[in-house]
Amino acid sequence: MFDYQERKAELAKKERGLDRLNAFVDWESFRPVLEGRIRFTEKPKGGPRPWDLVLMFKIVVLQKFQGLSDDETEFQILDRFSFQRFVGLDVGDDVPDSKTIWLFKERLGAEGIKTLFDHLDSTLHKRGVIGRAGKIVDASFVEAPKQRNKREDNDLIKDGKRPEAFDENPNKGVQKDTDARWTKKNDETHFGYKNHTKVDAASKLIVAWEVTAANLHDSQTLEGLVAEDDGTLYADSAYQSEEICKKLKDKKIENQIHERGHRDHPLSKAQKALNRLKNAIRARVEHVYGRLAQFGADRFRRVGILRAIFETGLGNLVYNMDRCARLGCRA
Repeated sequence: MFDYQERKAELAKKERGLDRLNAFVDWESFRPVLEGRIRFTEKPKGGPRPWDLVLMFKIVVLQKFQGLSDDETEFQILDRFSFQRFVGLDVGDDVPDSKTIWLFKERLGAEGIKTLFDHLDSTLHKRGVIGRAGKIVDASFVEAPKQRNKREDNDLIKDGKRPEAFDENPNKGVQKDTDARWTKKNDETHFGYKNHTKVDAASKLIVAWEVTAANLHDSQTLEGLVAEDDGTLYADSAYQSEEICKKLKDKKIENQIHERGHRDHPLSKAQKALNRLKNAIRARVEHVYGRLAQFGADRFRRVGILRAIFETGLGNLVYNMDRCARLGCRA
């Protein structure tokens, strides 16, 4: 017993990323949002009591922060003192099993994770963490497990239809993702989804996001991401078009999108120099995607657009929590 207590006390002195995250996030502020999304029915006498919602939320944050599966999350909480300390459990406490973790994520859903993200975003705006130095828009691939389908099945999927053969065997059908899409960029082939984000240029916090199939062009989501109070917008040349320039002007947003050359009309030296200046700020978004990749948020191991929205949104939310902790501001 004394050895156990001494070991826990010794480990508590060694602060890790999880401890920093735990200290800077006001977990209880999420309780009203969680209770608004998940309502438990009355349990019969003697029935199991539902798990605390904030505890379950911390578990899925831990899961995303470490890039773990449901089964591995259950095991690691049972196995590691640091994980137990993060979620507020001890060796003698029960731990939610993998099925409970999966069910909580299903009940919270895509709309639930958007609501939680908006709650944190509102808190950060009120505390002045998000500045007005401008915004950066970009997109990153979220890779999904590649599907091995017949050619005729792929043709149906491209037309937005689900092949009937997929559901003849339910065990096969649940593994078929008909929402993800193939696309090619810079001679690299990708299958899955895209995480379209708007990032605050000063703090590198994600302030808005949208998830689509991988084949949708980056610029197609721009209108839904930008807002009139963005001030200045930075983006690469994929977002450059007359239509977008007009929309930004209508919203009184300063356009700092990279210039793009065309056949027989290459960029001038002045335009190239200007692009380099813009890129000094625009490149900050790559730091965001690099950190998301460390969480494993650039990969998706579930099926369907709604779950892709949930997992990608959760990754964006955990990134913002981690970024706030690194900046030393309470989220």
